[in-house]
Amino acid sequence: MPEGARYCPSCAQSQEAGRASPLFIVDTVTGLFNQDFLQALSDQEMNRAGRYKRPLSVIVCELDHADDIGGELSAEQLDLLRRELGKVLAAAIRDTDTVCAMSEEVVPRYGVVMPETDYEGALNAADKIRRTVAAHEFESGGQWTRLTVSCGAATVHQERMGHEDLLVTAREALEAGRAAGPNRTHAVSPL
Repeated sequence: MPEGARYCPSCAQSQEAGRASPLFIVDTVTGLFNQDFLQALSDQEMNRAGRYKRPLSVIVCELDHADDIGGELSAEQLDLLRRELGKVLAAAIRDTDTVCAMSEEVVPRYGVVMPETDYEGALNAADKIRRTVAAHEFESGGQWTRLTVSCGAATVHQERMGHEDLLVTAREALEAGRAAGPNRTHAVSPL
């Protein structure tokens, strides 16, 4: 820390809190919130949805053909592509929704928490995300100027409240949808 500073300019940790660890909630590559924040936000919104009997949905998006793309681009190009894809996703959602980068080794994944969104709304949002990405011309993807994502969506089921993890359910929906091919949306019905 710089001399005389009370807080670290990199992590905002207080000098007086010697045993405290910094809280990193932003993915350094994309600039979006990270996996830890995504899980905490999902849990918090799940509690709110349960308390007030309100709808809540989560979407997990994954870049299609990531192995092929990753094999052709350098690490720097992949980082630029992940950042650009994150911006496209953020532009495709409502300002009340939150998109986060998920920690994945090879395949870029993103999670979207959508308060006050029911099953039909989640399907519409996932399709909008998918169409927006497909229509975007990527500048940082090398020869991959047109990309697609697959989306999995999950909506709160009031009777299973507290016994389900929407992120896990949305990942399962993503995998089920990907079995039919790329550029698809699959949702788990709350009924």
